[in-house]
Amino acid sequence: MIQNFGRTWSFRPARVLRPASREELVRAVLDSPRLRVAGSRHSWSHAIVTDATAVSLERMNRVWVDRAAGRATVQGGVTLHRLIGELARHGLALANLGSIDAQTVAGAVATATHGTGRAFQGLAAQVERFELVDGTGACRTFRRGEPGYFAALTGLGCLGVVHELELAVVPAFRLRAVTRTAPWPDVIAGIDARVRGHDHVKLWWFVGTDRAMVFENDRTDAPRGDRSVRRWLRDDLLSVAGYRALLAIGKLDRRALVPRINRALTAQYDRPLERVCDSHTGFLTPSPPVHREAEWAFDAARAGELLDAYRTLLASSGHTFNFIQEIRFSAADAFWLSPAYRRDSIWLSLYNIDSDARWRDQLAMFEAFARAHGGRPHWGKEARFDAAYLDAQYEQLPAFRALARELDPQRRFVNDWAAGALRL
Repeated sequence: MIQNFGRTWSFRPARVLRPASREELVRAVLDSPRLRVAGSRHSWSHAIVTDATAVSLERMNRVWVDRAAGRATVQGGVTLHRLIGELARHGLALANLGSIDAQTVAGAVATATHGTGRAFQGLAAQVERFELVDGTGACRTFRRGEPGYFAALTGLGCLGVVHELELAVVPAFRLRAVTRTAPWPDVIAGIDARVRGHDHVKLWWFVGTDRAMVFENDRTDAPRGDRSVRRWLRDDLLSVAGYRALLAIGKLDRRALVPRINRALTAQYDRPLERVCDSHTGFLTPSPPVHREAEWAFDAARAGELLDAYRTLLASSGHTFNFIQEIRFSAADAFWLSPAYRRDSIWLSLYNIDSDARWRDQLAMFEAFARAHGGRPHWGKEARFDAAYLDAQYEQLPAFRALARELDPQRRFVNDWAAGALRL
């Protein structure tokens, strides 16, 4: 049985194959009429669900680092966590990261996973070259700018199995990370200037409070200023164990206790916290408890208007939200199926721990809002992937389908999710 991190789905494939080489991977593809690749199973979407063959690249997990060239070549089964560690040992880093490092590199790239920063694109933008095995068993190499590169890299596993990637990496760097709270009217009125004024900005909001937590991270040459003991106390003990304890208490009476807990958690940062830390420490968040998660990308040019409408939507919904709502920003990119395709983006989330019935209502409400404002859903998170709506949002979808027919003429990589969402 294969189950995802969010425990929102599980499936039992007919068989699981774990190739250890490109040759074994080719045989696995040719021997499987239908297959999907399972990475670290961190997706909330049903992208990998299949009753046929599941392919795991966990045995294809090597990393080669060329420090002089500023390149790291990884096999598809390598997790971001391991890659970050390998790069750090060589005095290198990824230029940008998301909030979580549990995903495989190939899976994070395929779903257009992103971090935050007005000048920074998603993780796929750091890939210079990648190799995949297509549906005919052919081994194909794509380099930045070549035909197929922007289509196949964020291809959702529908064009082939990406088993090797070469990434551009940078010298290790530190971030001056400042966390503070600000009243919502000030956040909304000043969001454009704030995002322009810092390298990496994100917001956290506990629904029911009138203040947002603001994270402003800037690259710096200053010496590291976060002591290991202090970091362990705040990031591991309080942010993980303490937060989980408060979530458990909130379940005793959601409506009465959760708003109070949310206000108390927000108030921790009424006095700003500042530290200088390694880049990955600043980018990543402590390991979250199991929760439900949706996220959509919108036009960043409308950030203030969208934040105002989003805040009103959740605050007046009648629902109780006991989880942080995360808001991030990214630069436009050219990847065909990226939610940030040709559009600087603000990413609005819906996170919660609640009953299935209430979550369905919350998700439907949020998706109606998202579609009304021209949002694009994150492929790895929960959404009803409406094919007609996606056709209107992604101008390259017809060309993507044509490429899928070329690279996968027997539709080996098509599962119910891909057939429904992408009309493959």
